[in-house]
Amino acid sequence: MDHTPLKILQIHPFLKGEGLNPRAGGKSRLSLQLSRELAARGNEVAIFPFPEPILEKPYWIDNPGKPLRLIPTARIPAVKTLAWYSWKASRLPISDRSAHSVRLVAMFLAGLSEAILDFQPDIIHNHLSFSDFPLLYHALELKIPLFLTHHTHTAGEHLLSYRRIIFASDALRALVCGRDASLLERSRLIRPAVERIFSDPSIPVSGRRKGILFVGGLRLDKGLQHLLAAYAKSSALRKIPLRICGIGPERERFEAYAKKHKIPASFLGRVAPERIRKELLSSELLVNPSPAEGFSLALVEAMCCGTAVIGWKPQVEETQKLLRMECGIGFDPAQSASNALADLILKWIRRKEHLSPAYRKALAARARKFFSIERYTTETLLAYEEVLEEG
Repeated sequence: MDHTPLKILQIHPFLKGEGLNPRAGGKSRLSLQLSRELAARGNEVAIFPFPEPILEKPYWIDNPGKPLRLIPTARIPAVKTLAWYSWKASRLPISDRSAHSVRLVAMFLAGLSEAILDFQPDIIHNHLSFSDFPLLYHALELKIPLFLTHHTHTAGEHLLSYRRIIFASDALRALVCGRDASLLERSRLIRPAVERIFSDPSIPVSGRRKGILFVGGLRLDKGLQHLLAAYAKSSALRKIPLRICGIGPERERFEAYAKKHKIPASFLGRVAPERIRKELLSSELLVNPSPAEGFSLALVEAMCCGTAVIGWKPQVEETQKLLRMECGIGFDPAQSASNALADLILKWIRRKEHLSPAYRKALAARARKFFSIERYTTETLLAYEEVLEEG
């Protein structure tokens, strides 16, 4: 797609998503991946990683096509502007009213002001649903179109500050917007992308597979407790090994539960995307029975590896319509007991058609094509251009 190159200021984590930390969360990796792809298409992209308090000088990040520019988020205001920035910071409705916090906000305001004057972006795109960035934006009386990619399964903050809110699924948009006409009018639907290590068409998916996989945080909101309970209640399921990728505050409790109920579970800890791909390619099924998600990248990464899923019901059902094929089973732990989950798992892996190389190849091919970074970037650019044409 031909388009006039844009100057895009991206607001997303850097230290969490950069190669310094390749095991960062999926949403952090996705936002950085989009920044890289936008730059590779000839746009000028700068990252302002608020609220990370980076004080160093700007520097460049290697990237095919055009490098990315990392802009410091915090600046010590000049003497002649110190009082003004301090006054502005003191008036913002931030939760922490300590002197230290107000000083830091003043530095963020100075950093953003300098970034805008220096970079002069056409678009500002925030990737954090819970963020005080709109407060800085309004304090400086900026008029540059402000975007939000909404990743989380909760309402978020300051939504009316954005010209466009990009949602990953119909279910998430319905949850956040409800019948609010103002929010619905500014919303757009752009399904996320997986990293190329999952969408690479040369990766074979018909190898030998064994066991069930869980990928996610070891927290109650990710639902591992439901999967462990299913194992505890089913002797047939306990014959199938379970591998668990992730870390979190409930790990010790989950490990103790697995040991008590003699569940054949291996807790692999926090692993890099390459290891996750390896585990997905060697698993019969991914089971992530979370009660709610913004959009689970783990589910679509599994599909790109030819691995069917049991997971957040709205996303599984929506994805099956998009791919036009059966890719797993939607599960809602609020409406179904753990023994029902055990039955679903056993029923799926006993159906020979779901274990065939032909099925896995078809699932991987459709998922890799649909959840590509190329499609995701193109649709994002169209959303930018739509707003710029509106003036």
